[in-house]
Amino acid sequence: MTKIVIKPDNISFDVESNETILDAALKQNLNLPHGCKSGTCGACKCKVISGDLRLEPYNKTVLSDYDKNQGYTLLCKAHPDSNAELYIPGLVDNFPIKIMPAKVVSIVKQNSIAIIKFKTPQAQKFGFFAGQYIDIILNGKNRSYSIANCYKADNEIEVHVKYHKDGVFSEFVWNILKENDVLRFKGPLGNFKLQKSNKPLILVCTGTGFAPIKSILEELVLSNSSREIYFYWGNRFYQDFYLMGQIIDNKKSLNLKESMCLSREEYDGFYNGRVTNKIKNDFSDLSNFEVYACGNMKMIEDVYEICTQDLNLNKEFFYSDAFTPSV
Repeated sequence: MTKIVIKPDNISFDVESNETILDAALKQNLNLPHGCKSGTCGACKCKVISGDLRLEPYNKTVLSDYDKNQGYTLLCKAHPDSNAELYIPGLVDNFPIKIMPAKVVSIVKQNSIAIIKFKTPQAQKFGFFAGQYIDIILNGKNRSYSIANCYKADNEIEVHVKYHKDGVFSEFVWNILKENDVLRFKGPLGNFKLQKSNKPLILVCTGTGFAPIKSILEELVLSNSSREIYFYWGNRFYQDFYLMGQIIDNKKSLNLKESMCLSREEYDGFYNGRVTNKIKNDFSDLSNFEVYACGNMKMIEDVYEICTQDLNLNKEFFYSDAFTPSV
């Protein structure tokens, strides 16, 4: 067993030899920066101050050989071979991870998507940043879902569940779960969240990657933001879009321009093609922008490459939540 110390806050925890640093931290309810947990999104990249770490295979577009030689690592792929110190500022400002019950308030199904709203106990405060996610605990198994609403004082949590045939949780949602049922969850998790900035924003998602983007849009409305916002949402088919009225409502309060993209069919008013092509068509320079991307890993990789290599986006201003949809 080795010890990890996080600077500058001097937070320490132990790591077993078969664990990654991230897994060990999450097991001990320490929410270190992370997103995909598979070495793809780069959200968990941090500076190693001291110690020896070995890395499992990872995506070198998010941790280049140059980054590695400069002392950076990926928490989700790193195993310590000795005690180590890491530099990760701002952890003390995070919300604490809790395991809590929540009562189902409503379940609304739109085509293959279930929009579920929960209420946490009034006496137990649960805070989170727009963009974070929770692990729903069902029969000893965890299923990760982004929180689709911003934090308010009403103790409400919204998640979006896509139906997958024979999926453990989605079959449960479609056939068993009902209003007033109580589930347990762990959270808040992840570090995909809106940064404090006045830069123009590009928000891009595919599928139910819309959930954390919806949360961020609600946060922008709540804060009366005047930032320029360009929203891109890609799906294969028109029926895959849901909660479209939310976008119309957001446009009333925000400086928002939306682009809905269809890759497998044509529909009036929708862009025919992938979100990556639409972004490349719309911009020639993103050097003054922030980009937030959520959805399947391939889309995240493509958007990152186009924005940073072709459109001059500073890599530090690309934020992502790449995931494999929970079933």
